[in-house]
Formats: sequence, C-alpha cells, structure tokens
Amino acid sequence: MTVMEVYSEGKTGKRANNTLVDNFSKPTVKVLCEGYISNHHRRICANSSATITIDDNTGREKRLGNATECALLSMSDEMGYNYKNVRNLRKERLMVPFDSKRKRMTTVYSTDSDSEFIVYVKGAPDIMLPYCSSIIDENGRVSPLQEADMQSLERRVLKRNAEIGYRSLLLGYKKISGSFNPDDYSSEESYEELEGNITLIAIVGIEDPLRDGVRNAVKICQNAGIMVRMVTGDNIDYAKSIAIQSGIITKEQIDPASPNYLRYGCMLGKDFFKEVGGLVKMPPEKGSDKPRDAIGNPEKFNRIARELRVLARSQPEHKYTLVTGLKENPQNVVAVTGDGTNDAPALKKADIGFAMGITGTEIAKEASKIILLDDNFNSIVTALKWGRNIFLNIRKFLQFQLSVNVTALSIAVVAGIAKFEEPPINAIQMLWVNLIMDTFAALALATEPPSEQLLKDKPYGKNESILSACMWRNLVCVSVYQIAVLMLIMFIKPEFLIPPKSRDEGELTYQRRVNTTIFHIFVLMQIFNELTCRRFKSNEFYIFDDFFNNWRFIVIFIITLGVQILIIESAVTSSSGNKSFGELIFKITSIGFKQQVMCALIAMNVVTWALICKLLIPEKLFSFVKVNESVSLP
Repeated sequence: MTVMEVYSEGKTGKRANNTLVDNFSKPTVKVLCEGYISNHHRRICANSSATITIDDNTGREKRLGNATECALLSMSDEMGYNYKNVRNLRKERLMVPFDSKRKRMTTVYSTDSDSEFIVYVKGAPDIMLPYCSSIIDENGRVSPLQEADMQSLERRVLKRNAEIGYRSLLLGYKKISGSFNPDDYSSEESYEELEGNITLIAIVGIEDPLRDGVRNAVKICQNAGIMVRMVTGDNIDYAKSIAIQSGIITKEQIDPASPNYLRYGCMLGKDFFKEVGGLVKMPPEKGSDKPRDAIGNPEKFNRIARELRVLARSQPEHKYTLVTGLKENPQNVVAVTGDGTNDAPALKKADIGFAMGITGTEIAKEASKIILLDDNFNSIVTALKWGRNIFLNIRKFLQFQLSVNVTALSIAVVAGIAKFEEPPINAIQMLWVNLIMDTFAALALATEPPSEQLLKDKPYGKNESILSACMWRNLVCVSVYQIAVLMLIMFIKPEFLIPPKSRDEGELTYQRRVNTTIFHIFVLMQIFNELTCRRFKSNEFYIFDDFFNNWRFIVIFIITLGVQILIIESAVTSSSGNKSFGELIFKITSIGFKQQVMCALIAMNVVTWALICKLLIPEKLFSFVKVNESVSLP
C-alpha cells in the first residue's frame, strides 16, 4: 500500500516520480505527522506498533506490521518526520480501538502541560465528517466547516478517490483543557462526546492495488459457475471501484441508463438488511434443540440475491444474514472468506469457510474449514480445482468398481445355476481381481491430477447424485459387453479362442482351459476398462487426454498388465512333470500365444464399445436413476 494523495489546507499533495509532493504549512505537517497517522486498528508515529527497516541483504525497505499503517509511516518519513523520533514524544492516556461498527479509532495523549490533552481521531470519512466542526483552511488556520464544505469534500475528494481506486482515511484532532479521566469514557455515548467537534486535518488517499492474478481468478470462478460477491466495510463508491477492477461487476451493471443495469447490484449493508426483513428465529431443525435463524422476507431476498454483487458498509450481522439467506436455497453451496473475529459467525455458518492464514485471527481460523496460508484469492481457485477433482476421481473409481462387481456377480450367479464342476473364476483368482479393483485401481484413478477443464464445468449441487446418469449409462453398457463376452466363452466356447478338445485331453483339463481363458479375458477387460473410466463424461472421447501427466496410472497399468501375463505364463508345466505355480495357486492351465493375443484384442474392445455407447446412447435415458447420500450429523 502507498499513500498517493493528501488533501489538506484546501489543496491536494500528489505523488509524482515515486515521491509525495506537498506544499502544506509546517504547523499542519507537524500536527499531521506527530499526532498520528493510523490505520483502522493500530497507531503510527506517536501511536504505532509498525516499523520500517532496511534489509541488510537487498538494501530495500522492509515493512513490519499492517500494510496501511506502514504506508502512512512512509508518508510521514517523506514529509520529514521520522517515526522513531516521534513515537515517544507524548504519553497515551486513552485508546478507543477500531470497531467495525464505528469505523474509527480515537487516541488521547497528554501534552507537556498536565491540564491539556490532544484527541486524535481517524477513520472512514463518510462516518467521521458529521463529527467535524472545523477544518484547516488554505491559510493553515482553523476555520468552521460548513455543510457546503462537506458536500464539496465528498464530491471533490472522496468520490474522486473512490473512482480512482484510492481508499480514503480522514484524520482529525481537537484539544481538551482541564482534567481528563480515562475511566469516564467507557460507553458509546461517551466516545461520541469525546469525538465530537473535531478539526479535520487531512484526508489521505491510499492505493491498495489488487494482487496479481485476482481479476483472472475472479473470471475463472465466474466461468466455473460461481457467483463472486464482495462484502466489505468500505464505502460504496470505493467498493464499486474495486469491484469493477476485479471483474466482480461491470460499469454497465451499475449504470441506471444501461440495459444491463442491476438494480440491486450494489447495496449498503443497512439497506440490504432492511429490505430482506432482517433475521427471525424459527423452530429448531430435526435433531436440534436450538432455534434456527431465517430470513424475514425470503421472497425479497431471492430477488436481491440474483443481482447482488457488492455489499458496502457491511456489518458482521449483514454478512451473516447474506450467508443465511443463500443457504436457505438447498441448491446453493456457500463459501465465505474472512479474517476478523467478527467474521467468525459467517465463516461458521457457510458450507465452506476460508480464513486468512497470515492476517486472520485465531477465532476466524477456528470457525473456518479451510485456511489460506498465503491470504491469496488465487488459492481459492486452487481449492476449487482440487475439490472438484477429488469428487470426479471418486466417481471414476466408483464406476470402475461397480462394473467389475456387476460382471463378477453375474458370472458367479450363472455358473451356480448352470452347476459347473469348477467355478469360472475361483477364490484365489477373485482375490487377484479384488487386488486390482480395490488397491491398484484406487491408486491409479484416485490420483488423477486436476485439469483446467474442471474450472469450466458447472458446479455440483448439494443434492447431486454420486452416480450420474452418464455413469449409469457407461456402467450398464460396459457390464453388458463384459457379461456377453464371458457368457459366450462359457457356453459357446468359440474355436478361434478355445481350440477343440483333443483326444487325449480329459474333460476336466479342457474345462480348466476354458476357465483360464475366462479368467484372463475378465482381468484384461478390467485393466482396459480403467482407461475408459479416466474420461467417462459424454463429451470426453479421447481417453488418453492428460494420460502422461499421471505417472502413477501408467506404472500401475503396466504392472497389473504385466503381472496378469506372468500369471498366465506361470501355468506352463515344467519338463519334469511337476505342477507349475499357476496350476497350484490359481488353478489355471497353459494357453497358447495366439489365444493370449485374441484375449487381449477382445478385452481391448471394451474401450471401443464404451466410445460407441457414448455416441449412440443418450445419458438422459438413465437420468431417472438417483443415488443420494444422506448424512445425519450429531
């Protein structure tokens, strides 16, 4: 942050060539720099805990403390007042900290005389102007502040600063003669009495530039189907400026003459709270004994929520009301960012609370579900991308696992009904299938990295079925293909795949050769089915998209395929006549190289079949099937 402009004595000192140029009188500069230059909750110069040092390695200025406070420290240094020399000049007698409702902070210092004290007040100009009764004029003297002067300041200084994108801060003071007892000031009424009739020293315009990538991050969120709203304690003009810069709202949407004008696009917190009827207490939800909060006028809230982009001069209860109203729509998933203690109720109420890891208070962090370690909005995009990716990977694995289960169960049931002497897939073989299905496939599919396409998809609702219509279509089609292939082998025993029984071959040996073929094709189909599950959506036809970005999938695919071939090859009987490893453990027999190639080709066709089904069978035919998860929270 940097102080770009200082308005005082009827003129404006501006920054040029990275230097703040001012021509204010020395008494004005003295009271401005020595008295206080502060942000909303800490004091600078005489009232400050921030420091500025020079880095020994880089030789650059190093700021420690609040960014606004450090910017004002730099301003005082540019005006010739070193904060280290000023800080211990006066003794603090009373400090009324910044409050989100009051939007100002007050500090009282004693002077060299025990009977005179100086009150320094600073805060939001639109809140503090009514407390100002005088101003330092162009001659450097204190003169009365008229209503016309206030309107001129709002128009010439405050509105202009907001349009440029500067945050305005008003600095004022007054002297008190006589005795001063800090214990007399402990209520809001006493604070207002203390802060009344102050003299306006200056209005500073502080540049608070958007972080790199914020505008792009907002655009990404909007493209992902997320409505980004700004809830801020700043005045509405400055809030509009920042919202336009960040892409939250456009100039056309705040222009009443534009066809794209949003009537409720920008609102003051108090107006929003009044329009929606505030909060009312409703009977407890099932399983709870506490009354729940609800919107007083939900119909009006829904009309406003569709357009609302900026909520300015917002109080904590306004932010909480907005979150409460949005959550009343069961389709909404509400995420909230915050860093202060007052943000805790809204953070806790939201489905997802993001607390700032650097500037956030411990209470805010405890109330949130996610902590942004770098306080960067771009990190929300990262969280969004990974959150969607986890859900998508779960779906991939579920589709794969269910297709394996459906096929295996069908084969087992049919074999039982047909009363085969040996099951087509025995217990040991099924253990190997389960190892592929539950362990290797989980590692392969669940570790898929997120793609940029995830940020272009529509968001999922709270009631989104874990198995989509697209997944049901793929599951049914792939299972039908696999079951049909295996049934054909079980009952038809095609000669191109299973050579006819020789004269010296027993029935049991022949049937084991059939079962070995079934086992081999079944496992290979599951391995190749992993490829189709990587890209299961109806518009995803290239299954090798980002294939080489996931080395785990490649390694697991090669390992499972290689081990399966080794298991089949291990069934070759040794020259001594002893049973091989495959025969002893897996109860399989040797099949020729030609049959293995045919098994692989048939299994690979599961990929082709899945793509054909995507093209020919619309997923809406399966939209009636819903699987929702119901969770009961204590």
